[in-house]
Amino acid sequence: MNEQVRRARLQDLDEILLLGREASPSGSHLVEAEVTEWLYSKGVWVAVRDGALVGVAAWQAENLLAVTDVLHVAPPEHWSGAGSQLLATIERAAQTLMCEANVVVLPAPASQAARALLQHQGYEKKSMDELHRIWREVLGDFAGDGLEFMVKQLRDRMVMVPL
Repeated sequence: MNEQVRRARLQDLDEILLLGREASPSGSHLVEAEVTEWLYSKGVWVAVRDGALVGVAAWQAENLLAVTDVLHVAPPEHWSGAGSQLLATIERAAQTLMCEANVVVLPAPASQAARALLQHQGYEKKSMDELHRIWREVLGDFAGDGLEFMVKQLRDRMVMVPL
């Protein structure tokens, strides 16, 4: 694995835009303003291999839940390296914030490589009804037609009292 993960920078905007368009069937509609908003409002990580971006992930934490709503890797053969490193980076950051789980929000046409990696990393597909009430509230902003939730528990027990 020669990929290195680092925080995204504003200078990465054009490469992130190209990567998102290449990696996702819905990415063809990705615009600069959307990527700029990610950079200013979320934790954004990029995976770099031989000087080129091969992966990008954006996440945020709310009510002890990490939500990764951007996860793009291209070309597909980099999923096992770049994808797993991006997820591991987010999971470490989420655990530092005491998050109970990381939920990856996938568009329905997500690649088989993405699904296989998530399952291999311990993520399980869950419907909105299967999630805890507080998590459903957090994910309400992300819910939409054609979206799937892949969940990985980061803590053994839910936090029931303020930290």
